[in-house]
Amino acid sequence: MVEAITRPTQIEISKQALKHNTEVIKQTSGADKIFLAVKSNAYGLGLIPTSKAAVAGGVYGLAVAIIDEALALRHERVTAPILILGISPAKYAELMAVQHILTTVVSLSWLKEAAQYLSGEQRLHVSLGVDTGMGRIGFRDRESLAEAIAYLQENKQLFDYVGLATHFAESDSADNDYFYMQLKRWHDMTDGLPAPEFYHVANSGAAMYHADEVPHEVVRVGTVLYGVEPSRGELADGKNLQPVMALRSEINFVKLLPAGEGISYSHKYTTTGDEWIGTVPIGYGDGWLRKMTGFKVIVDGHYAPIVGQVAMDQLMIRLPRQYPVGTKVTFIGKDGGLENTIEDVAQHAGLAPWEIMTGMQDRLHRVMVD
Repeated sequence: MVEAITRPTQIEISKQALKHNTEVIKQTSGADKIFLAVKSNAYGLGLIPTSKAAVAGGVYGLAVAIIDEALALRHERVTAPILILGISPAKYAELMAVQHILTTVVSLSWLKEAAQYLSGEQRLHVSLGVDTGMGRIGFRDRESLAEAIAYLQENKQLFDYVGLATHFAESDSADNDYFYMQLKRWHDMTDGLPAPEFYHVANSGAAMYHADEVPHEVVRVGTVLYGVEPSRGELADGKNLQPVMALRSEINFVKLLPAGEGISYSHKYTTTGDEWIGTVPIGYGDGWLRKMTGFKVIVDGHYAPIVGQVAMDQLMIRLPRQYPVGTKVTFIGKDGGLENTIEDVAQHAGLAPWEIMTGMQDRLHRVMVD
């Protein structure tokens, strides 16, 4: 998709907020090193600019979902450690070794297949994944995990045993039963086995609420570093975090409509009197969902509701008075003492904040601020 740099609609990424939240996580969790999840275009913020700003702000490494994301970072000369969280095809083992990419491995058979592709000129950095209850990927029993570790140690000319990890399904809830069940499984499966260079167990929730109970020298976080409190207010208020993302545009057309005029498709909104209506160049084609009709954006320090159906590329807002073309419109962010948070958007849409963020489309122009 083409990035729309010629229109005023854009996502702002705060370098200062990235740095601030990095320090908050380190202080709260006691972590020495942070891997930031930048998969899915850095949660919609933009893979390359966000990754570079995060590393400059104190993040140690970057976590992606697939090889292509890792290669895109290397192509842009990002030299920080990169961890692939998903399963990568074994035939790309040599490529990952040459690019110094840490890959998640979840079976002995994968290691044996990968060995056939490795030249030995560069060792493949391996992080073994343990499934303690996420039910997604990972070793499920101690015996198979021990066999994989033994294989890595027997083939040090090909592999470097760097990491050992699991992922918590419920680390950000007031109900801790499942978390503690997973933690017990982790200890049952890993205690006493040969240790890697580091463990990375704590995700955003565990890093913020359970740091004293899990290995936390290295944490692997996403939402919290982007300024989203993981429990969504259940365990904390998130006031120490700063929002990294803002979404703004401008009014590009203004008209005064009399009573009885329909707005947008199907005329689900009709004016009830003389109303100033502004058009803004953003729509569901950018990731601003149709269900955001009725949400109040901020114009000149005043709230202005979205009226009528959100179209693919444009939407309309009801203005408190006449405003000139070019007036700023804030969808997410602060303006004039008011603020719309990503949580506000998520609650209106009935989704999680990270669903809103990752839904932001590539044609939205991303800019770094402060």
